[in-house]
Amino acid sequence: MLNTINRDALIIIPKQPLLDWVNYIYPEAPVTMESLGKHDHGNVYLIPETDHPDDALNYLRKNMELYFETELFDWCTDDKLWPKPLTWELFERWFDYSIQSVVVDMAKGPIMKDEY
Repeated sequence: MLNTINRDALIIIPKQPLLDWVNYIYPEAPVTMESLGKHDHGNVYLIPETDHPDDALNYLRKNMELYFETELFDWCTDDKLWPKPLTWELFERWFDYSIQSVVVDMAKGPIMKDEY
């Protein structure tokens, strides 16, 4: 029996403009799309479950800054170096994203959460 959970999954994958920014900040260690590979190429966020795809997109638009900052922090912890302002247009230019409404827990055992 498959166990679905009451969350949607938001998948955020960097695009070349983000890597261009990273390479501008850290020119001594350039990153390419190829170097990212397929494993850990993007981040997956469990977000509130929605009834309609438009609701999920509206949630992302409303909370875009949180996800944008989280993604930027993965690459650069100094927020003074982050682009300003963090807009929806910039988010869409720097990231591909996908929202999946079916999330199936295939693992055995409880889900553990780490606080950051």
